[in-house]
Amino acid sequence: MRVPAADWVAHYARTQPAAPALGNHEGGETRTWAELDVRVGQIAHALVHGLGLARGDRIVNLSNGDLRHFELQFACARAGLVWAPLNFRNTALELAALCEGLRPALMITDSVWQDLATTVAKAAGIPRILNWDAGGELEAMLRPGATLSDGIDADAPLQILFTSGTTGKPKAAIVTLSGIVWQALNQAQFCATSEPGCHVFLPIPLFHAGGLNSLANPVLYFGGEVTVSPRFDPAATSAYVGDPAHKVTHMALPPVMYQAMADSATFAAADFSTLRRLICAGGRLTDGLRAAFAAKDVRFMTQYGGTETGPTVTSMNPDRLDKISAGSCGQKAMHIEVRLVDGEGRDVARGEPGEIWVRGPSVIGAYLGAEAAVQRPEGWLKTGDVAWEDDEGFYYIVDRVKDMYKSGGENVFPAEVEQVLLRHPAVAEVAVIGVADERWGEVGLAIVAPAKGRTVTLQDLQDVCAGQIARYKHPKRLVLVETFPRNVTGKIAKHELRAQYQGSKSA
Repeated sequence: MRVPAADWVAHYARTQPAAPALGNHEGGETRTWAELDVRVGQIAHALVHGLGLARGDRIVNLSNGDLRHFELQFACARAGLVWAPLNFRNTALELAALCEGLRPALMITDSVWQDLATTVAKAAGIPRILNWDAGGELEAMLRPGATLSDGIDADAPLQILFTSGTTGKPKAAIVTLSGIVWQALNQAQFCATSEPGCHVFLPIPLFHAGGLNSLANPVLYFGGEVTVSPRFDPAATSAYVGDPAHKVTHMALPPVMYQAMADSATFAAADFSTLRRLICAGGRLTDGLRAAFAAKDVRFMTQYGGTETGPTVTSMNPDRLDKISAGSCGQKAMHIEVRLVDGEGRDVARGEPGEIWVRGPSVIGAYLGAEAAVQRPEGWLKTGDVAWEDDEGFYYIVDRVKDMYKSGGENVFPAEVEQVLLRHPAVAEVAVIGVADERWGEVGLAIVAPAKGRTVTLQDLQDVCAGQIARYKHPKRLVLVETFPRNVTGKIAKHELRAQYQGSKSA
């Protein structure tokens, strides 16, 4: 089932024209809903009548975080164009390869990334490149009074978002406006995105689903406000969100960024009294991090999902502290179906781990490119993640299917081990991978970043595991590191660790 086509911007320009819609943290540039409606119409008109782009044409975007990301998104929806924001952390060679697959008609960039964008556009044969900064080429094309309102096809491709690449090469997920609307509906209950006065602070990149579709687009769908920061600065984030005058209600970050906030110089003086939800996804919260925010009367709520799924699959009731403490990622969202299955595709018993399969209108219908087909038996998307479900329908993520290894013939899910190891006060972060072993076939290698001023031994890790998990799950080797390689959402890139430390699945 799909939703009827809807132009959110035009709707709120009629019903609340003076209400704030978008803002830039740096520079203070803002848009009311009425101003946003005018801008979206002008940009859509320029793309179609100024540049001659046709429905289905693709635009790539290589830029710092800016409110213009959302202007361009809504303009593409009106014009029937497809928008693909690019990861500026990639090399020119990597970006050119992605663009060759996308075959875009236009590259849009800013002054920060102009040189890289020019190099990529030349290498990939992109025929036109425009700078969207104030005074740039795109701005010069906008005409007073110009607009475009040819109607919106909610089921047409709108975004092409590259997956975070946790296990290797990212895939290009095709997202529709209809899928984004269903995501907004899935977030309404526990994330409170439909309540009046919602204001999201967004200090994370806008080239992935976490930045765009986790909270920002759902809050905009219900007429709220989004403030964009071009980069994550932990002290600046704590200061801005911690000033009640800004009335920030929502934020979604991975644990590593929340920890950086807690360690920043401005955290102690921050007043988080306006915050309603701190969403955490993409990693596990330590007890120390929970305590640091709890001392300021702020609680985290966890979610589970991915680029292909909306992203929200499960969401946590923030009042269920018992389930939060137990490590649950919540119950399934309203407009999504979830199955847990074994290796043969059969449903597992409640309480048993199984691969998560999902189905619903927020789930993508396709990846870009025949080589990246969506695995969809009977409409179900295989996520590659493993979880179990308790008697109340709360889910607990176990691990990635591909991260599992066998020790002495027994399955070991590294995430289960990592959750136990994080209970040790000397462990700030940890990743466990399987490595080859002559006796057991595979054993666990714990890669640990110690807490500041602390040290940790293999015996320490085995002691904290004692009585908590079976002995065959205990790590048998240890490596100490200062930092971890990460993907764009802040998750530890385990495929890089397996390659570096000769993991048994590094190939």
